[in-house]
Amino acid sequence: MTLDDVRLRFFGPVKEFSHDFLARFIQLDYAKAMAFIALDEATGAMLGVARLHDKPDGASGEYAILIRSDLKSHGLGWQLMQLIVAYARAKGLRVVEGQVLRENEPMLTMCRELGFAISEDLNAPDVCNVRLAL
Repeated sequence: MTLDDVRLRFFGPVKEFSHDFLARFIQLDYAKAMAFIALDEATGAMLGVARLHDKPDGASGEYAILIRSDLKSHGLGWQLMQLIVAYARAKGLRVVEGQVLRENEPMLTMCRELGFAISEDLNAPDVCNVRLAL
């Protein structure tokens, strides 16, 4: 991942991931969260990951996605997002939502193409809220 791609995902620069930080990403409570990971069949290398975490209301989930920098704009993010949306529907969620930095135009474009509504975050002018009613 390039430093800029990490910044776009985590909304700020991250120089190092602590053990605790990484543990939160790999230890999921599958009753409340799901992750779909794309792997290279030949090498086992991770190509991207999309996550969905149920919100406390029980009717919606928040997504996050990260694609290896050299594979962006090749459709992998689109496929992972479609898996997240299909999973959310099968689980009975009514909404998938997330936050995207306003400058992350490729993610906002993908969200628009998938039918997400995009709105400004009144508390953070550099952030857009994206929401897909299922």
